[in-house]
This record gives sequence, C-alpha cells and structure tokens, in this order.
Amino acid sequence: MKQFRYGALIVLAMAVLLAACSRQDTTKYLVMGTNAEFPPFETRGGPGGAEVVGFDVDVAKAIAAKVGLPLKIEDMKFDSLLPALDAGQVDMVLAGMTITPDRAQNVDFSDPYYKATQVVLMRKGDPVPTSKEDLKGRTISVQFGTTGDGAAAEIAGSENVRQFTSMLDAVVALMNSQVDFAVLDEQPAINFQKKNPADLELVRLAFDDEYYGVAVKKGNTELLARINETLAEIAADGRYDRFVDYWMVQMIGSAELEAE
Repeated sequence: MKQFRYGALIVLAMAVLLAACSRQDTTKYLVMGTNAEFPPFETRGGPGGAEVVGFDVDVAKAIAAKVGLPLKIEDMKFDSLLPALDAGQVDMVLAGMTITPDRAQNVDFSDPYYKATQVVLMRKGDPVPTSKEDLKGRTISVQFGTTGDGAAAEIAGSENVRQFTSMLDAVVALMNSQVDFAVLDEQPAINFQKKNPADLELVRLAFDDEYYGVAVKKGNTELLARINETLAEIAADGRYDRFVDYWMVQMIGSAELEAE
C-alpha cells in the first residue's frame, strides 16, 4: 500500500513538473506572463518600486506554491501575452484577462476568479453620459487588445477609437484632452480616478459583466487542474478575501489619501 501511494505521488509530481516546464527551456520554475500596467491587478511596486506586485501576483504565488515551483514573472505588452503563451515562453497568463469565446479558441482558461465590467472615465466637469448611446461618435481611448477596445469600437465606431499599448497611456490621453472618454475595467478605473480625483470622474453604464480567468496553453490539462484546485482552495480558506481586501480596498484607499 505504501509503495502504491509513493508511486502515485511521484507520477503526480512528474506530471505537474512536465506541465509547468512545457516552455522551450527546462528551467524548473513556473512562469507567469503579465502586463504590469493594470493596477491593482498588476503594477510595479515593492520596496524598490520595480517589483511586479498586485492581486494577480498573489494568486499566481498561490498557484506556484501548489505546483511546488518558484514563480517567475515576465512583464510584456498585453497583446503579446497569448502569443508568448502559445510559443512556450510563459506557462500561464494572469493579467486581468477576460474569458471570451475568441480567446478560448486558442488557449484554455481556468474557472473564473474575478467578476468585472467595463466603465467609462471622463474629465471632471465635462457633460456626463447617461447611456452608451451618448458615446456614439465620440473619441474613446482604450488599451489595445482588451475587451474595452472591442466594446468601444462597437459603440462609437472603430474610426473613433484610439488604441494605446498601456491603459496608463490611454488615461493620460484622456487627461490631456486628446480623446473624450476612456473605456476600461472597473477596478483599474477606480484606481486611476482615486489617484486623480480633481481631473477624472468614473461613470458606470450598462456594460455586461465579464469574468477574468487564468490562461494556459491549449491542452495543458495538468497545470490547468492545479490552477483550478488553487482557486477553489484560496476561496475556501479565506486567502482570496484577504487579497481582495488588500488590493481592492486598502491599496485603493491609500491612493485616495495620497491624492488628497
């Protein structure tokens, strides 16, 4: 009986290791691909200000602990993440990435781990839109490749959408009056607005709910199973609620105090 249990453990460990090391190299670590310009999910911070930190990073650390490998983070442009996953440069993508049918054709997604929706940022003092209809024909800044990009094009027409490689650049364009609005996910929008309360206003319109998932390479079932197990465990043992409290409440509250 002991031999059977030990053998099963060895087989499981080897399967997880092979899944995690499906990259082109054979280094024994778990690589997270992200775009560290999407606070509070991923941003630069820590003691020296250069470390990638955030809600998604804490989730990734829990996954790495479950797999039994150290975590390595690769920061890249958002629209490079899924190609990097397909090429084997990263093992998983955590980047506030919405689960969509189009993306799911090319990658496998975990169970949803966060519910989000699109919102509108506008300059304080400008006329406030009351429906998505009010955005038609207006210029809107977005981060290229996001669901906000697609939503803005559908509402305002693609000719009125200004695409940027980072959400920060899209918000700066709004603040500099280069566009009329910015469309982005709710929590990052809250973060930007709290840091710039004199300049920005957040407006919630009738956008559909979206759900974030962890993306893995198509067919990487072993790693996907460990990820889903981790998501269930952190929800059950209270870690998920602690991550939400820290990144969505405490950190955003701190940003509001700094702005004042």
